[in-house]
Amino acid sequence: MQKPIWVLGLFILVLAGCATSSRYDSYTYQRFAPKDEFYAVNVYPESQALGAANSYYVIGKVSIEGFASNGVTPGSLTNQAKTIARKRGADAIINAKTQEVRYYGGDALLRFKGELIVYASALPKQ
Repeated sequence: MQKPIWVLGLFILVLAGCATSSRYDSYTYQRFAPKDEFYAVNVYPESQALGAANSYYVIGKVSIEGFASNGVTPGSLTNQAKTIARKRGADAIINAKTQEVRYYGGDALLRFKGELIVYASALPKQ
């Protein structure tokens, strides 16, 4: 009887470690140096356009999703997107949005999507 309990416990730990799934699609072959953990990645929603003074290049797209019943919140998805942006060397996230899909029984799937950008002024001069 011990073995089934041990296997069940292991299964629960695996599920708890998979609260979210993320995907990054790069738009360029160019690589950028990662930002440090304290770099402030700004997040701009779809409705907020950057001014013409802020020229930038879109380097990729990030998507993250998870169920609210696993403790996932819009804020936790945004924080995870910022972490991915720092690892990819992005300066900010644009066109960001979080969608909520409700399921029968009350659970909700939360999805964050946004595009990672690098400011043109941050690129090395050639």
